[in-house]
Amino acid sequence: MVRARRASGGREGDLVDRASRLRKDVGGLLPKLTADCPPERFDRLRAALEEVREDRDDKARLDRRARAWGGEDLAKAYAGLLSFYLEPELPALLVAGFPGGDISYAPLSKAPKEAEVAVQQSGDPRRLLLGYLPWARKGMHFFAAPHQLYATGNSPKPPNEFRDAKLKTLPYRMAQSADGRAWECPHLGDGAGGPALQVGWPGAGLALRVCRRCAKNDRHLLGHLSEGAAVPDAEAEFPVSVVLGIECRAGPKCFHARIPAPSKKLHQQYVFGKIGDAELIESYRREIQPLGERVDPPVWVAGGTCFFTDRAAFVRALDPTPEERRALEEVLPDVRGLFEIEEASASRALERLWPSYADRIVQAIVPEPERARELVDEARANPGRVSDLLGRAARETREREVLRALPVYAGLGAEARFVDAVGRAYRTQGGPGAERSLLTSLPREGKERGIAWGLLAALGRAEPHRWQFSDPERQFGDSLASLGRAYLDAPPSEYHDRLGRLLAAAGVAGFPASPPTPAS
Repeated sequence: MVRARRASGGREGDLVDRASRLRKDVGGLLPKLTADCPPERFDRLRAALEEVREDRDDKARLDRRARAWGGEDLAKAYAGLLSFYLEPELPALLVAGFPGGDISYAPLSKAPKEAEVAVQQSGDPRRLLLGYLPWARKGMHFFAAPHQLYATGNSPKPPNEFRDAKLKTLPYRMAQSADGRAWECPHLGDGAGGPALQVGWPGAGLALRVCRRCAKNDRHLLGHLSEGAAVPDAEAEFPVSVVLGIECRAGPKCFHARIPAPSKKLHQQYVFGKIGDAELIESYRREIQPLGERVDPPVWVAGGTCFFTDRAAFVRALDPTPEERRALEEVLPDVRGLFEIEEASASRALERLWPSYADRIVQAIVPEPERARELVDEARANPGRVSDLLGRAARETREREVLRALPVYAGLGAEARFVDAVGRAYRTQGGPGAERSLLTSLPREGKERGIAWGLLAALGRAEPHRWQFSDPERQFGDSLASLGRAYLDAPPSEYHDRLGRLLAAAGVAGFPASPPTPAS
């Protein structure tokens, strides 16, 4: 589409300046030829341009050349510009749409708009490139570097200046791969699997890849690479693909070997710039999703590795805790189709399973139905990482199992209750938990203080709290330290006996001689 607009005095002056320079030398209208480019075709163009330049002071002859039928389009546009220089009366400008945006130009000849723009704005290699688009359609290659237009003839190999400029201004943070044949985002460079966009550049001996996590919808890797290049077949010289990044251990037996490339419609949407990099990847994933849903038996993928139908190997690769393993083994047998997670971790797998199997996941870890329901309700009311909730649920379950093996006392005196609480905290929360329990319930006076010093000594944490205890309390506690250590380390079957010995040595009366029944 071409639109008209009023010309400004500044634009008229620009055209005069450009014409003044081109009156002296036609070199600004010609590309720089690389060693691969045959010069004959360009020699003929230069000759045609020089013929026009010879008439630079003859407006009538320039006008005839500008309006001639046939011949070199660039020569006609050049004649129109030189004629304008002699009588600089600028007509209304026209605005034409190009892939890189709208460009205005003055209709000074019968040449196509591409040739008019190329001549009138030849100082910009990307605008000069427009004049050579017909040549590219016939098999030649052109590359507009920041300061120079290059022609490489039939060779797709870009000049170093063009290649280096593209790699320097990539739309993503990328680095060259170890083999030197690709530029990759950091995740792919670190060996991460998963879907990725790949734009090949065979002429430069490269491929550029960006993973799903890095890809953005407002960026277009193909557009970046191909901008400024005029080639016979852009799709062949900048091939686009979406790679799944899956190491499939089953080879041709797995459905991954039969996954088709992106549909023609999706491919064209990307090539024509209607969608960005991220949307191409996501749309392709949606295209192939039905294939994965129909897989039977299920196929397991984690961290870019396909374990085919080997669910046990898949679970081992997730390195689950015992509780996570119980949850996975509870629900995975009911999964159908393709089950894929980008990171090989049990927490990622459980997060993926959570929406459909929340109740069963928690119940596999928490045997008490009421507590399991409470945890599920809490998670739904306050969404967060499933692994955090499961970790807390597992800790609670382990603590209950530990405490269930210990006797439950009723009617103990203050000193016995104090020591029993520290011992239970030690078994469920370790040394730091026992220390916290002791200090939280430490009275200001009484026999418990001496016992507390002895337990702190048994824990190896007495010195930081020395200032809190008197000399008599410390002396008393030191005499109990070995019994305190034996009590803390006692197995469940000896818990009552070791607790009784410690209390007896401390002079605490009223502790039962026989243990009560352990908690059920």
